[in-house]
Amino acid sequence: MKRKSSILIAENKIFLIDVIREAFGQDFNCLCVQTEEKLFETLGDADAAVIGLDVCPGDQSQRIEMISKVKSGCDIPVLALTSIQYSSVRIELLKKGADDVMTKPFNPDELVVRVEKLLSRYK
Repeated sequence: MKRKSSILIAENKIFLIDVIREAFGQDFNCLCVQTEEKLFETLGDADAAVIGLDVCPGDQSQRIEMISKVKSGCDIPVLALTSIQYSSVRIELLKKGADDVMTKPFNPDELVVRVEKLLSRYK
């Protein structure tokens, strides 16, 4: 039997966590955290294949720096989620280490496909 992939979702909005969990269904183990502190606490113990990331309630520069911090501590692919639509923000997230970026609102089916693509590239 094939082992399910685990993904770590760092999102501060509970309703989005529910949407994400539903989108991944039974095919993935979803580990969900709501704060930056919990993300870094969980990161060391998690057997996650992908991190979906948007937990900083502060300004966008804090979120961008958090990507660098996550990537400096592990080689897990990161899919950054952001509600800011500007291409300059998406470009900065990619420069800081995000492997992919999605803007909110997003299609949950697209999120699943992007995670599956990241998994296939990083195996």
